[in-house]
Amino acid sequence: MPGPRSAHKEIVNSIDGVGGLGIGDGAPEIVTGSRDGTVKVWDPRQKDSPVANMEPGEGEAKRDCWTVAFGHAFNDQDRCVCAGYDNGDIKLFDLRNMSLRWETNIKNGVCHVEFDRKDINMNKLVATSLEGKFHVFDMRTQHPTKGFDSVSEKAHKSTIWQVRHLPQNRDIFMTAGGAGNLHLWK
Repeated sequence: MPGPRSAHKEIVNSIDGVGGLGIGDGAPEIVTGSRDGTVKVWDPRQKDSPVANMEPGEGEAKRDCWTVAFGHAFNDQDRCVCAGYDNGDIKLFDLRNMSLRWETNIKNGVCHVEFDRKDINMNKLVATSLEGKFHVFDMRTQHPTKGFDSVSEKAHKSTIWQVRHLPQNRDIFMTAGGAGNLHLWK
């Protein structure tokens, strides 16, 4: 992999991988998200340059990418990357088709995103935010214009920095708040 100066132009805020979990499938790539507005996918077998580079288009504003997560890696060909940004944007990139599959905005900075399990067909995605809310998206069915159904909950009185699903039961997850609170959800 390239050295730290050649990977991104600014700080790397988030990193995630999917392969090697020992169950199911998943490619060996690593994804990074940066303050420079880019999301890059790296393959350790291909040195010096990313295998995918998602960045703002010509004339688009550059937003700080705070979080990235792999999902939908149910075989060796399919996988998606979800990215969350400082302005509340959530973008889902389809790596098989090299396209933006879906985007939405939750109106406040996205601190963390996580699929309930990376190596299955997309099921649930949880996004946490600065204002103490989390959003759960049902990723099983995508409406052509409305996107994915979701519910949100004001969970903490402070920023929710993390969400983690229980591997043994994907219906249970925990959120970690900026005031030191941990909340368990089902």
